Amino acid sequence: MKKKLLLGTTALIAAGVVVAGGVAQAAEEPISAGVGGYFRSAMGLVSQDNGDGEFANTAQSMALGNDIEISVSGSTTLDNGITAGFSAMIEGNGGDTGATGSAALDERFVFFRGSFGQIRVGQVESARQSMTAFAPSGNYNFGVNTPFFIFGNPGNAAGFFNVRTYDDGLGNEDNIKLIYYSPTFNGFRLGASYSPGDNNNGQYGGNAGDAVGGVQNNASVSAEFHQTFGDVSLGLMVGWEGYNLETCNAAANVQTCNDNPDSMQFGGSIGFGEWSIGGGYLESEQITDSTTGQGRTREDFDLGVAWWHGSFGVGLMYGQAELDDAGGLTDTFKISEINATYVLGPGIDVGAAIRRGDFDDATVGTGLDNQFTTVAISAALNF
Repeated sequence: MKKKLLLGTTALIAAGVVVAGGVAQAAEEPISAGVGGYFRSAMGLVSQDNGDGEFANTAQSMALGNDIEISVSGSTTLDNGITAGFSAMIEGNGGDTGATGSAALDERFVFFRGSFGQIRVGQVESARQSMTAFAPSGNYNFGVNTPFFIFGNPGNAAGFFNVRTYDDGLGNEDNIKLIYYSPTFNGFRLGASYSPGDNNNGQYGGNAGDAVGGVQNNASVSAEFHQTFGDVSLGLMVGWEGYNLETCNAAANVQTCNDNPDSMQFGGSIGFGEWSIGGGYLESEQITDSTTGQGRTREDFDLGVAWWHGSFGVGLMYGQAELDDAGGLTDTFKISEINATYVLGPGIDVGAAIRRGDFDDATVGTGLDNQFTTVAISAALNF
């Protein structure tokens, strides 16, 4: 029923776009496209606990990494006031450990924007995730919640990669979606998204049947508030995202688990002059065992304070993640970091970070506990 209501609402929105614009006229100018993106590189020196760390005995003490993204985007405004456009991103070194180290085409979508708000269709993050509020940082190449340039090993590869207050890990982050953002009213903006499946494109046999452990009917709603009061700026957000589990195991008629995993998120920051402080929180019900349907609760939060003055930025951050394991115990990962940035010129900056991580496996005698210290430097070129 929820799916039918959402699809019906979508049809009404689309009809409203046509009515609001009247009969579409030719654009003053055709769509003009441009190229942008960034190239980031970093090097880290890592010291890990050789006594307990799962990977420490064979881990490298020095690591190098790249994060590359090239985006092609364009738009035009029609005579009826509606702006239509597109964005396509090419991701390089996007977590691929293979020979090429490239994730190829990443997020891509088309959009229509006007007095009604904005509608997006494409392979892109959900409304909840796109409206995430992070902990402020003095260097956004690093951080306690970044998916890049982590270098140190938490200790349990199957449980933690880093603290995350954005991606709940339950479905495909960039499955094809329909997204709507409302206009901003007195600082408030709403967002909603829906994806029928967990794939990047459902027209070529992607809807053939349920998959073991797969999710579908991915829906999210989110709200944010941004306002400035003199020298003080305030930003707040709240979001929810839910899924239907297709099947727990090979027998499609056997559902032994919670087949409606979801996540709840809060975040915010306050800025005053050159200072900002804030953080985020995400709680999610993880489905990790497709045989028994055993679910696990994961909680992540981050806090940060940052100072930016002209070309300089300094940040102090802390993050923590807790995950219930299969035995009902709770594994914990804690991470703290101090980082800094110096802007050399337009679009070019260098930075550094010192990070301390501590992973505690709740199961006694596993030898998975690990502590690490990382000293890292970075350079970023944005164009």
